[in-house]
Amino acid sequence: MTSRKTASDVHSDLKSHEAKCEERWKTIFKETAEIKQEMSNLNGTLKMAVFGTFGFMATLLLASLTGVVAI
Repeated sequence: MTSRKTASDVHSDLKSHEAKCEERWKTIFKETAEIKQEMSNLNGTLKMAVFGTFGFMATLLLASLTGVVAI
């Protein structure tokens, strides 16, 4: 026959569980903050690439319309 857990046993188990969960949540929040920063950096890089590409295309179009470049 198994012995019944006392309130003290449950309290001890709960404190242990809460400590483990707190540590896990700290790790999760740290990792999500890192992911947010990486996504922000990637977003900035993509914006620069898109604006650079459209700027280059606009320059080529303008040059071809003014006759500077023969295409």
